[in-house]
Amino acid sequence: MEFINSLNFNHSFIKDIVRIDYSADMPLQCINDYGYSYIMFRFGDFEAYDYKNNPIEIPKIFVKGTGDFFNVKAYKNSTWISVELPNHSLHNITRLIAKKSRNKLIDLYDYVDASILDRLYYEIYENKTVEAITQTLDKHLYTFYSAWNCDLDSTVMVNYIYSRKGLLSVSELSEKFPYGERSIERMFSREVGSSPYRFIRLVRFNFIIRELEKAEYTKFEDLIERYNYYDHSHFEKDFKKFLGQSITTYKNDFNPLLSSALKRAYCKI
Repeated sequence: MEFINSLNFNHSFIKDIVRIDYSADMPLQCINDYGYSYIMFRFGDFEAYDYKNNPIEIPKIFVKGTGDFFNVKAYKNSTWISVELPNHSLHNITRLIAKKSRNKLIDLYDYVDASILDRLYYEIYENKTVEAITQTLDKHLYTFYSAWNCDLDSTVMVNYIYSRKGLLSVSELSEKFPYGERSIERMFSREVGSSPYRFIRLVRFNFIIRELEKAEYTKFEDLIERYNYYDHSHFEKDFKKFLGQSITTYKNDFNPLLSSALKRAYCKI
């Protein structure tokens, strides 16, 4: 498996780009949620299963927002290109209620002219570097960027949650921003795809799991305390919620896809 990305990636709209080429069949691997939206390109044979182990149909180009973890099995000579976008992009592209679209791989052909996507799909496959992929995306989709990247009411709150590493409460959001908790709840359901409480937990988990992956902490207890977990069992609950497995299983599991993803910078506001 070749994992192609750029540590110094910078773009006015796109947060990150990853290309994964599979030179051999790979077993099921867990992919967790980061709270961003994505446009993804599938080339070759894959199997995908949601957090309840139900099979998911994979369009050749699809958009996905925040949701639960899912598992992917890749076959030899397949390629996966992932284009990470701001959280608000899913709602801007589809105008769907984001929470009702969670865990769905939404066919981008329903929202962009097929002639554009057909040319993009076949051209981008030949791009072997992040720079080339970016140039191809800009060439075919640039006219959509302004609408897809339009800030929503939730955008500033989402960015604030990232900046705080998820170390805050929903009540703190209503104190800092001019919205009541019920308004924030409705806003997140429509635009973000998650309750504000779950999104805060998700962001916090993504920060702490990267520190766990680096293994640079002195004591595990100090790490979970720094991220406001009450104790080990409290952290274990988030592990099972966002990765579907125990901490022990995670440490013993063979998942190069997840390990490679966790090496990338997480907060990209």
